[in-house]
Amino acid sequence: MGTIDIGEAERPTRGRVGGTDKDRAARFRARFPPSAKRSLYIRDKILLPAREPPVNPERSEIGDPAEAAREVCRMARDMGADAVGIAEYDHRFAFTQAGDPEHTAVVVFGIAMSYDNMADIGPRSQEEVHRVYHALDDIGVRLAHQIAAFGYSARMQPNEGDIPLPALAWLAGLGELGKHGSLISPELGSSFRLGAVTTDMPLRPDGPADFGIDEVCAKCGVCTRFCPGDAIKPEKETVNGIERWHVDTPACEPWFHKLYGCKICLMVCPLNSRGVFGEDFKRASRVLVDAKDADGMLRLIEERTDMRYEEFDDAPKTGGG
Repeated sequence: MGTIDIGEAERPTRGRVGGTDKDRAARFRARFPPSAKRSLYIRDKILLPAREPPVNPERSEIGDPAEAAREVCRMARDMGADAVGIAEYDHRFAFTQAGDPEHTAVVVFGIAMSYDNMADIGPRSQEEVHRVYHALDDIGVRLAHQIAAFGYSARMQPNEGDIPLPALAWLAGLGELGKHGSLISPELGSSFRLGAVTTDMPLRPDGPADFGIDEVCAKCGVCTRFCPGDAIKPEKETVNGIERWHVDTPACEPWFHKLYGCKICLMVCPLNSRGVFGEDFKRASRVLVDAKDADGMLRLIEERTDMRYEEFDDAPKTGGG
């Protein structure tokens, strides 16, 4: 993945936030646990309106973009980021709906999700996801305000922002795109989420790195076997001019809504064993051996929780087993 050819990259178009089925998406949101609803309210009504602060007219000139990049990354870590890197703002990696802001750099950062909570696949996992997204947006707003105080334009980029975060995180050297369509970090595995700030502040980019993750994904089929919607394909496809791993979103979406955001593919990823969640994954792997595939995983979820996904309206049939 570190040597991926982006020469023919084309700007992507962002799909409808929440999915194509509005009724199903509404039922999905209605099932959010209370803490997730509170986090979403703070993100939408308080943090999002503050995502692009006014710029200090007394600009601090940047003499060394490398030193400035180190300072901004240090600030992000001090604010709570577990991983942070700088990417060049390549406008081919901005959604077509985003327009063309005159930004040149992207500060991308990640926060780890509790593996135990993520592996729950139920309301607890949704609480954890929204806790982390809230924290990411909070860091993004504070970091954008700090950059604006230096005299440079800055915009917090949430999960539903102007850029596809996994692509920019790859360009920032935080990891590689996995077969399950999400970024895989050498330190955090698949158990983390991303946020970013775009800016015109002169910052030296880190650039993508080859961690050997793409080669592992090419030989591994665990997430494909455990996907209940059969949405994760064994071969790469050319999407927006780039040959990469690609997830069949229409096949994924129903299960995403039924299983509180699902996350099965992230939980079963063997690369979780390499990073900070190694011991947690080792415990979970014993369960995965017993479950064997998507059908077994769904039976296990029903046995261990009060979730009865087949009782939901328009519940899909499993296709991954």
